Amino acid sequence: MGRHFLSHPKWLFCLILCFSLLLLGAKLEISTKAEENSMEGREEKVKAFRAKKDQFFKEDSQSPLKEADRKKFKGLLYYPINLRYAMTGPIERYPTEPKPTYVNLPTNKERERKYVKYGRFRFKWEGKEYVLHIYRPLGGGELFLPFKDKTSGKETHSEGRYLYVETMLGGSESTRTEKVLIDFNRAYNPFCAYNEKYTCPFAPGENWLGIEIRAGERRFK
Repeated sequence: MGRHFLSHPKWLFCLILCFSLLLLGAKLEISTKAEENSMEGREEKVKAFRAKKDQFFKEDSQSPLKEADRKKFKGLLYYPINLRYAMTGPIERYPTEPKPTYVNLPTNKERERKYVKYGRFRFKWEGKEYVLHIYRPLGGGELFLPFKDKTSGKETHSEGRYLYVETMLGGSESTRTEKVLIDFNRAYNPFCAYNEKYTCPFAPGENWLGIEIRAGERRFK
């Protein structure tokens, strides 16, 4: 009787469906917890990040500041922390087969730097959707997200700022997605904003936002 019940196609389908739903529920629960953990203590994390960065700029031998600026340095200028600017969502990955998509980013040295187009991140601000494109160096390494907005050249660095891409859940080549946290409170200036000796890639036109991002690091001078 039991063997006949389990071998019936209808009941077997129901069992598979129930098991799939359980797996999906567990995955969604893990995703929700990861999102909650990433936002837990976010304001304190940003404050700690800023304090550590100020210490690096003031004391470290690798500080990008010129010696004259370093002597009188009292800390970088930031917008007040606003957690509305911390956003989670998936990266929509660009295909890598038959070959990756490349982009040449402008720099302050009048020569371009080549990157792989890794994916794009969509977010909503005041009811409208915006897209930021994420890049990766040719030899691999950390994800790179430069952007400009309507504060650029006024309240923030004229050529835009950079963003950290904080991975929350690892994706795969099959799904081509991965969930990340983009926190504009951690937006920071390229090193060439402090010292022209550095070569800094800038945001291409596809990463120019038509809104003010009043979060993160402000203009140095």
